[in-house]
Amino acid sequence: MHIARASLALLLCSAAARSQEIEPLIDRPATLPRGALELTLNGNYSNWGGSTLGLTGSVSGETLAFGADFGTTDEVQLGIAVAFPIDPGAGFGSIVGSAAFAVQRNLAVRLDAGFERIGINGSTGTVNVDHTNRFFGGIGAALKAPISPTLAFVSGQTGAIRFGQFTNVGTSGTGLYLGASGLSESSSDLLVVSGGDNNSSTNIGVNLPIGLLLQPDPRFAVTLLTGYSAVISTAGSAQALHYIPLGIEAVLSAAPALDLGLRFFLDGLVTQTGGNSSGNPGYFDLRAVLFWFRVHV
Repeated sequence: MHIARASLALLLCSAAARSQEIEPLIDRPATLPRGALELTLNGNYSNWGGSTLGLTGSVSGETLAFGADFGTTDEVQLGIAVAFPIDPGAGFGSIVGSAAFAVQRNLAVRLDAGFERIGINGSTGTVNVDHTNRFFGGIGAALKAPISPTLAFVSGQTGAIRFGQFTNVGTSGTGLYLGASGLSESSSDLLVVSGGDNNSSTNIGVNLPIGLLLQPDPRFAVTLLTGYSAVISTAGSAQALHYIPLGIEAVLSAAPALDLGLRFFLDGLVTQTGGNSSGNPGYFDLRAVLFWFRVHV
């Protein structure tokens, strides 16, 4: 009897220990399991240099975003995210709703829709306060194809907050919030369509994000990011901006329920077709650093 009780206790302890083990990023499914909740706090620092926006110096700014995703079933994940420019020029920025549908364990299709309030915040009176309401939709895919136990080919991501980079830049207390849908080269979606009021252009973003995920330790993963992106604008004579983004992302799983992430990203504009290309930024002029805290409940 004592041996049976001891064996049962060992089994229970072993099961509890396994339940607290950290699941490596490379092994996680494309969508959250049924009943799982993921909460994310995301900070984004953007720095634009060169001749961007017609300036000779650089402009920079920060946004803060909050996201929540829930596994309604083992194959369906729903999420929502909101983003706010905080410096310079605080205000409301974006809201995104997202749904992801698992086709296989490592492959999911995502659908996104949302609203962004683009424009100038924190005006000191020398700049007119002007905003444009823009609506957007997108479709994409998240793929993780293991090459070895520690290496995988990846493309896209799931999660509402991972729709794209929410960009805010400015100087001297005045910020220009640009959101994530108009310039969509950082988006996880393959196709993004956005448009708005005030005679703003309709933009079509086409993305082919690819990367290599390296998992040298269950607690730590690094992903090298690149791909191709084109942003087509219908304003005036149609024009298209062509990008080859470049980035690196590191994720530390500090605990079974907590991930810490850091990403450095270059938008990587390489050329423009159509329209007037004067004043375009160089390849290294559009830079962003993102950090996040992600809790799994």
